[in-house]
Amino acid sequence: MSPPKNVIVADSDIYVVEPETLQRLRQLAADSPLKRSRICLHRTSDDPIQEMVIMFDRDTYVRVHRHRNKSESFHVVEGLLQVVFFDDQGAETRRISLGATGTGRPSLYRLACDAWHTVLVESDWGVIHETTNGPFVPGDAEFAPWAPDGQDSTEATAFLESLRSGSPRQSGPAGSAGTNPADSRGAEVVADEKPNSSLRSPTLTTIICNYNHGRSISRAIEAMLTQSRPADEFIIVDDGSTDDSLTIIRSWVEKYPQIHLLVNERNLGFHASFQRAITVATGDFVYSGAADDRILPGFFAGAMQLAEQYPSTGIISGQFVSVDPLGQPLGTSGLKNIHQAIFLEPSRYLHEVLEVEPATHSLSAATLFRRIPLLDIGGCPPELESWGDTFAIQTLGLRHGFCYWPFPAMEWTINPGSLSQETRSNPLKGMRILERAKHWMRSERFRNDFPEDYVERWSQDFLRCIVHEQLSPAIEGNQAFQRSCRRVAATASLPVRVLLLCLCNVMRALYFVTFRVMRRAATRRLRQMYTAEEASKGV
Repeated sequence: MSPPKNVIVADSDIYVVEPETLQRLRQLAADSPLKRSRICLHRTSDDPIQEMVIMFDRDTYVRVHRHRNKSESFHVVEGLLQVVFFDDQGAETRRISLGATGTGRPSLYRLACDAWHTVLVESDWGVIHETTNGPFVPGDAEFAPWAPDGQDSTEATAFLESLRSGSPRQSGPAGSAGTNPADSRGAEVVADEKPNSSLRSPTLTTIICNYNHGRSISRAIEAMLTQSRPADEFIIVDDGSTDDSLTIIRSWVEKYPQIHLLVNERNLGFHASFQRAITVATGDFVYSGAADDRILPGFFAGAMQLAEQYPSTGIISGQFVSVDPLGQPLGTSGLKNIHQAIFLEPSRYLHEVLEVEPATHSLSAATLFRRIPLLDIGGCPPELESWGDTFAIQTLGLRHGFCYWPFPAMEWTINPGSLSQETRSNPLKGMRILERAKHWMRSERFRNDFPEDYVERWSQDFLRCIVHEQLSPAIEGNQAFQRSCRRVAATASLPVRVLLLCLCNVMRALYFVTFRVMRRAATRRLRQMYTAEEASKGV
């Protein structure tokens, strides 16, 4: 009897799984109705050891099952996946997150009991090397009567999505919302989506990536730990600090063992540190706070209340308060047309947020990401530098929807040497981000998320914002002149007042004409500089 079309049988005593072999497996899985394929490394079904390399598509449904008097082990070769366990009633009891070597997750696990379980693939593809004891007896596996049998693809897909959103789970870390008055803010949500009625509350992982912030790291850690709705998991990544940061962080870990410390041997940058953290995180949602920023009371409670009502949302954003390095407030940023807690499905997020706010607008400092969709898109693209997290926010909002919590969520410290401020002061860096972001939005992977007309409008607006930033001295000078004229006119005689007001009107008209000329010239000059820089790199 020949094997199924999605099965390869090892045909020699020495069999090597080459990259080309995995590519063939991937094609077989794509063509298979089951969305998986495998290589049988054992020679017959009677062998005492049954050994296979299995390729899973992300949409593979592995029917919930258990084995009597057998053990099995998985070694992950490629991708990210979870093994999900259930009790006899179908309530989830545990998840084990696994990943290939280098992802920061465990890559190997062994099961030696008859627990109900299934495999949930998180990446586009997952490859495992599975070993179990033989012989293989058809019908030996016992399938859970309360789980889909896989015959109805719609039912199986719904079950997978419920696992990804967490709705079947009924156990998990406890987290009380507390009694802080701020916790009840945003309780009344306006949305077109039916709220989730799951018995299980979504979980939260908080992350701090630190590099030489010994002076402020304690304040950031304390703000995380004192939230009325504490995080279920707290990860700190020290990115090769050369000051006393690591000593300070370790003193906190000694007092609070729930803090998971990851240490980079050398400085890798924010994106690499954040990616390392989210690959080992287990929360349904993740929040990344800078080491020199401070989360404000009540944010986690309000945001996670929205997460519980709308677990499919891609992002949850609050407002942020900008402060200078001395802690003096500079202003509060949020959404100008939305003043209530709300869920927006993707099309409304596009029309009511992205198309309304300026191209450079971002609430990334006060945003929770749903972790699995964030991993699906590869995290925050490092190629986009300071705009990488904003690109991830827009992508998740356009795929899964957006929740807004209309209250101050955190204090964002404006440091001249920060990545975002460096970008604002360097127009060529802004141009690089603009061109790369356009390329990403139009790429095969993301073009279905970003409508072409939006990409075109966004890129033009982003360019205007870059040029506007360079012309800010002229803008501020004109504004100062107008204020001086009005101040003098307030106490001057009538003839002088009329003269000053006429002068103001003339100067305003001249300013608008001059500014348009300056903006066009600056735009042309910036494009020339960017083209010359790219050409020099090509040489």
